[in-house]
Amino acid sequence: MLKAKIIQFPIDRAVKNSGNVYEVFPREVADSFMEYHKLGVDWRNNHRKDTFYEGYPHQPPGDPMIDGLVWFTDEQKNFGVWVYNKSGEEIVVNEKIEFGWSPFVRKSVGPPNEPVHIQSSEFRKHLVWFVDEDGYGQYGVIKKDEEVWLPHPKVIK
Repeated sequence: MLKAKIIQFPIDRAVKNSGNVYEVFPREVADSFMEYHKLGVDWRNNHRKDTFYEGYPHQPPGDPMIDGLVWFTDEQKNFGVWVYNKSGEEIVVNEKIEFGWSPFVRKSVGPPNEPVHIQSSEFRKHLVWFVDEDGYGQYGVIKKDEEVWLPHPKVIK
């Protein structure tokens, strides 16, 4: 059973956040997001292969750590990741860029990209694309105590 603390996001107050990250978020936030992706180029070119295991991306890295996980493979982008989907929607990637409350949160039940900076193949069994009830997803980490850590929790105002 998932033990993650879920913080509700006031969707009725959300603005349709799509397009250029600099048009949606403060410069400091957008710069951080762009730097993450810039550094990801080195990871993809030099370290990504070190995070593979036999059968990746078509096979999961082992049994799911929590109930409700589904192994998702993106054939075109050649990656796989666990998905925990609380939205009830079909797991498909929203190709339109719709940001949530952070540039790292997207309105997409399917993960739109492989996260960068994964350090090992062992870490892949802890990595999860977590989708809330409203269809907003972000990468998180399944901890050993079965809690899910989300780096960009919803803030209630």
